[in-house]
Amino acid sequence: MSDVAACRGSEEPVVDDVDEDSPAEEDGEEVSRKADVEGQETQLRIRLPLSRIKALMKSDPDLTLASQESAFLVCKSTELFIAALAKLAFTKTQQGKRKTVQKRDVDAIIPDCDELTFLEGTV
Repeated sequence: MSDVAACRGSEEPVVDDVDEDSPAEEDGEEVSRKADVEGQETQLRIRLPLSRIKALMKSDPDLTLASQESAFLVCKSTELFIAALAKLAFTKTQQGKRKTVQKRDVDAIIPDCDELTFLEGTV
């Protein structure tokens, strides 16, 4: 499969199933939020610090008020974006028969993927 085809993959986001007794750390490495997906109760995990995401959101002068849910969604979407970018870069690394992802791998996938054209010149 080419990089562009992998970029346009129709994968659904993965939702981790976690039992209700697992601890949730506020502002630490993991924060859990409950969600109802097709009638099944699951917990969504985030690994980026939520307080830093909120601080970044508050630093925007155009943003006057942000709810807890919006900060969570920005955090989760950022994680999914980073995971997809890393997966594409790792695929490029494997094609080069190497084991370490390098900056040039990330640079190489940006022109191949239409969804990543906004990153041209930034990386």
